[in-house]
Amino acid sequence: MPQPAYRFQLLAPLGSQSVAHRRAAIDPGLYRRSLVSLQQLRGRAYLQDGAIQSWELDALGRHCMDDDERCWHFLLVDPAGQTIGCARYLLHPPEARYEQLRVSQSPLAQDPFWGSKLRQAVEDTLERTRNEQVGYAELGGWAIAEEYRNTKAALEILLGSYLWAEMMGHCLCSCTATVRNHSSSILRKMGASSLTDKGEPLPAYFDPQYGCSMELLGFDSRSAPSRFTPLLNEMRPKLAQFPVVHPSCEGRPNLFFAPVRQQPSWPAQPFLTV
Repeated sequence: MPQPAYRFQLLAPLGSQSVAHRRAAIDPGLYRRSLVSLQQLRGRAYLQDGAIQSWELDALGRHCMDDDERCWHFLLVDPAGQTIGCARYLLHPPEARYEQLRVSQSPLAQDPFWGSKLRQAVEDTLERTRNEQVGYAELGGWAIAEEYRNTKAALEILLGSYLWAEMMGHCLCSCTATVRNHSSSILRKMGASSLTDKGEPLPAYFDPQYGCSMELLGFDSRSAPSRFTPLLNEMRPKLAQFPVVHPSCEGRPNLFFAPVRQQPSWPAQPFLTV
């Protein structure tokens, strides 16, 4: 059965600058409604998957994550204005240190053996971003409404990471992915791979917060698989149809915003879930 129409929407974090070549809309009301809607979608999806318990939702049924207002959010929005797919991207400044990253708080980071290897793997990636003048981002918060699973929408919510990173001037990205619902294997098929320390892959680990095994994955947004090029080229103008929604920034310090370089069409060479 054909799925109802939906559109793309991008929410900017508090204090961010406008994106080059993109229209911007300062609309606190729309930003707040959209943020609530995506948090409610995460609440429904994660509760259904068994990743969280009902007591972890607020009175509005939202699953609120730390730093939500400091993140970029890519949304799929239905004609009624409800979010049916979401992902979030936390972009870090060039001088970011390991201790400032969310990954440094993961259970693997506390492991007496693997913790130092994780730190080295991430610090090597941060050094690459500085040498190659690209951003570093932590991705996550993926959710898709049940009726849209196994559809084109589910693929687009993942591929949106490439479009966002392209707008930012490209990024090296990391994310955590669940093993239980095959999120990690799906992301691997899209080009993600295990974080490594000197060629040694970091192992899966148990996360007591979500009650399941997780993997730490990474990808380079400049290396999208060629098989996704047609869909990415189809998605790009659809995203550009709507302005980037910014909240009110009054009284908020500016957050880092990567310099945006105008990018060509996606190259044909050789590329996440809480």
